[in-house]
Amino acid sequence: MNKSLWFGLMGSILLLLTIVFGPTVAPFTMDEVHPFKKIPQADGSIKIEAAPQAADTLNKLGTDQNGRDILSKLLRGARVTITFAVGVALVRTLIGLPLAYLGASFPRTVGWLNEKLSMAFTTVPSVLIVFLVVIVFIFTDAIKPIQILFLMSVLIALVGLFPTAYVIQGKMEALMKSPFMEGQKAIGTGRWRVLRKHLLPHLSTFLMVLLVSEIAQTLWLAGQLGVLSVFLGGSMLEQGSPVAMRYPEEWAGSIGYSINAFRSYPMVVLWPVFALSFAILSFNLLADGIRKHHERKWGISL
Repeated sequence: MNKSLWFGLMGSILLLLTIVFGPTVAPFTMDEVHPFKKIPQADGSIKIEAAPQAADTLNKLGTDQNGRDILSKLLRGARVTITFAVGVALVRTLIGLPLAYLGASFPRTVGWLNEKLSMAFTTVPSVLIVFLVVIVFIFTDAIKPIQILFLMSVLIALVGLFPTAYVIQGKMEALMKSPFMEGQKAIGTGRWRVLRKHLLPHLSTFLMVLLVSEIAQTLWLAGQLGVLSVFLGGSMLEQGSPVAMRYPEEWAGSIGYSINAFRSYPMVVLWPVFALSFAILSFNLLADGIRKHHERKWGISL
């Protein structure tokens, strides 16, 4: 039994259901806050408790330091965080594919450039590159949150584009050295026909594994940025107040945003950590399961 595939599939399906139905079933919106709660005491008095608050009948997982319901944040935040990661992974894979083919076809020029740019972007930590660039515009009010989210997705996609392209290029180069591919070259088959009719069918499973792995890597990078208080969609600065999130439900940012409340209520940090970790684990297991299924079925290592 391919346990990685089954657990990865179940986790991914659960995440998909959360993305689709999470905002609908969430008990509260992000505008509904409970900064103070009245708690009846045994002697008949009323105790006023400030947020963050522990779980109770109203807030099943408690509230964050602003009084927002944590369960609602998790259910609503999946749509922002995971959709962002999927979009970045798709851009990397779809643009990296033609770059990889050009690199495999022209190894001395495009291939060399792919290799050097891949080395450059893997030598410097991705989180550092993204942090130094996005810090310029994440606090501005001149750009809408959705536009900041788009700019961040483009930047993060570009940071991982050439390493992704170079990985695909290496796989293509190995396939293009096979006797069959050499025969296609000998009879004058066009480059794009070779890609469409021969390379892509052989690379389909490999590309699927790569895409799912890229989703997990993007989520991991988003988590690191969140710890550094770089939030997806940007941040808001208000005089006399801490940095605020434009998307308060976003999982990765919730980790860094709530870190100061860890001592008073650790779960305000741990719940988004659990959610993000579950997503990363699910996608990694899914990628590993697809790879194992392919190897068992065809006896060929990816």
